[in-house]
Amino acid sequence: MDRYWERFKTPFICFAGYSGVGKTTLLEHLIRRFKEDHIRIGYYKHDAHRFQMDKPGKDTQRGAAAGAGIVTINDPEHFAVIAENPFKKRTITHALEQCEGILIEGYKKSPFDKIVLLDGEGKLPIPAEDPGIKAIIHQGVVEDTSYSERGIPLFHRDEADKIYEFVKAYFYRCARPLFGGVFVGGQSKRMGQPKFSLSYHGRPETERMVRMLSRHCERIFLSARAEQDLSALGELPDCERINDEHHGLGPVGGLATLMGTHPDNAWLITACDMPFLTDVAIEHIVGERDPLRYGTCFLQKGGIGVEPMCAIYEPKFIVPLFEALSRRELSLSRIISELPFKHVTVSPSERPHFTNVNTPEEYEVARTLREQEDN
Repeated sequence: MDRYWERFKTPFICFAGYSGVGKTTLLEHLIRRFKEDHIRIGYYKHDAHRFQMDKPGKDTQRGAAAGAGIVTINDPEHFAVIAENPFKKRTITHALEQCEGILIEGYKKSPFDKIVLLDGEGKLPIPAEDPGIKAIIHQGVVEDTSYSERGIPLFHRDEADKIYEFVKAYFYRCARPLFGGVFVGGQSKRMGQPKFSLSYHGRPETERMVRMLSRHCERIFLSARAEQDLSALGELPDCERINDEHHGLGPVGGLATLMGTHPDNAWLITACDMPFLTDVAIEHIVGERDPLRYGTCFLQKGGIGVEPMCAIYEPKFIVPLFEALSRRELSLSRIISELPFKHVTVSPSERPHFTNVNTPEEYEVARTLREQEDN
């Protein structure tokens, strides 16, 4: 039993049934529908028997026969990997987690959530009390009439579009709760004073950030350096502190600490030095959130680049984040650019909302503008 599926952060569901009930035909239709909706789907076939993917005499087959543990081949548009079992967990995990959902054909005896196809006589291939059964697909005959009483939906095998909508909704229901993080650990060397304590109308800007995020997030955390004295903020209600475990690595290190502390949650983050960030912008990105991607972020001016410090990072972002951290890649924008994020466009009039203040002169300009806006 491949138990590593339990740790996947990309939603998946199994399709279980006897041979010949139409599993592959149904999955073909679902994959096409997901592609039409621009949702990248992974397909995983669990074969109980030994399979053969290469032709005898081909170069790759000869390399494998000679004893290569991993054989790869690529052309300008595709690549393939054939490997021994010890490499399976790492290879499959890295490949399939880049998809937004995974359809598994097989694993009928697994503890995972599954859609079960009945045979022509209405019989199940697994015990009816299996808690993982999320839907039943029949061919017109249903032997057990208790499914509806148990809240398990029934679909005819020909209702492929309804089955698609059910599976799509299932994937989105797997979205993890959203936590909020306000980054206050910057060195503030150019500012000459801690940016987390900068005030507008006599109130710390960090307090406003916490208040905005709290409207959308279950818990709010301040990402800070361990040695930082945050007493200037006073008591911020419903706000916790997490000290950065990755010293001197900037927002990448701070985000890695947050996600490492709560790896099963999505994160909406912002910085404490964005005085023009509005509730509207926060509501916009939360409303546009796509939990099936690695995250959701605003595009910068002209659609070039992204805004990493007002963005949502989904739980599966933790893997490429820590990989980047291990090679000292310290640009969140660059990490994002290599992954399938959802991009949210910003109008020219909204671009100033993401302006940072880094010097006393910029702070004075921002403070004056904020006072004018509020009067």
